[in-house]
Amino acid sequence: MTWPVSERRDQYNRLLIWIEARDHDTDAPKPMGLWDGRDHKSFLIDGEARNYYGAGNLQEFSGFTSSAGLVVQNYSVSLAAFSPEVRELVRGRNVRFAPTQMHLLCHHPETGVSLGVHRIFKGFIDAAPEQIGAAGGEANVTLDFVSNARALTRKVPVLKSHAAQSKRSDDAFFKYADVSGSVQVTWGR
Repeated sequence: MTWPVSERRDQYNRLLIWIEARDHDTDAPKPMGLWDGRDHKSFLIDGEARNYYGAGNLQEFSGFTSSAGLVVQNYSVSLAAFSPEVRELVRGRNVRFAPTQMHLLCHHPETGVSLGVHRIFKGFIDAAPEQIGAAGGEANVTLDFVSNARALTRKVPVLKSHAAQSKRSDDAFFKYADVSGSVQVTWGR
């Protein structure tokens, strides 16, 4: 998110997190939004009205940086573990590898007028560990996010088999790949 120097101005930002979790029983999509505002509020994002829950759900989040290229970005957000919305998200839904978007809601510092909503992150949840302290201690849930660039680091093993290759006009390139190296070849025979 960049603006030309002539358009830069003072502003204060709010973080919006949209998590597309799934229901444990039906596996149907059950998205939820959290933000660092005071109340529950609806925001128009990409032409869709989304409800976000506030009231102290977001406690701490790591600084956001942007970089050019295919760099895998990692962020973490600490949530209040005993908040009803956070318990519903982490325990009532399947957040494993749930697609996630983060937006910044920008406001003018003096008038409070909204300056717009800008997407700053798109990825998925990598982990969601819960930390419950001793009696009277702190309890939080940390959501670890990883950007979509991580999907480019995975290999596709289905394309590396003889069965997959033979579907392409009887390509026999990997026909003996499974025994390669285990069969001793004597030259000259």
